Amino acid sequence: MTVALRTPDHWTAETFLATDQHAFGDAWRYELVDGHIVAHAAPTPEHGAILAGLTTALGTRLRGNPDGCRPESGSGAVPRSAQRATARIPDALIRCGEHPRVMFEVISPSELRNWTARDAKRRDLQAVEGAQEIVELYQAERACHIYRRQPDGLWSFEAHNGPGAVLHLHSVALALPLEEIYAFADLPDAGNPAEGSRQE
Repeated sequence: MTVALRTPDHWTAETFLATDQHAFGDAWRYELVDGHIVAHAAPTPEHGAILAGLTTALGTRLRGNPDGCRPESGSGAVPRSAQRATARIPDALIRCGEHPRVMFEVISPSELRNWTARDAKRRDLQAVEGAQEIVELYQAERACHIYRRQPDGLWSFEAHNGPGAVLHLHSVALALPLEEIYAFADLPDAGNPAEGSRQE
């Protein structure tokens, strides 16, 4: 659940990220969307379990990374200067140097129903400087969608699911089995039958 807060000012990303989030209220997390602060309710236990599996897998593989890439959770992802009134907070990300390179979102069933807001957030993340891959992990099943920036600027799309599926992160040369990401989640064995790729 998300709620737009009534605030008197049109916030900038710089001011938002420099402000202690407790100043906005008691919500679990806040984002800045088009100059307006949006509150998010706390995630479900399954959301947290998937995120724990993901960050454990990333931490193991990125320790001592020669490019200085590291996993983070709860960090801001700010689009390029033309869209500085937005600061999204992905569930997790891989930062290499100054900029995020890979960003992860755990998608709840309610977010699946609100596809307009979900697509808007993904477009904001795609606009972040340095972003190469956006991964959506599905909370209700062992499945993921990955969007990759291509040399021509378009974003390709792949879907993966099932017990043997592996998430390949080309931009950081990592392979993450979905079973490892979902190791702590209490989910049914069936996956999403949709597999494929496209560009948009």
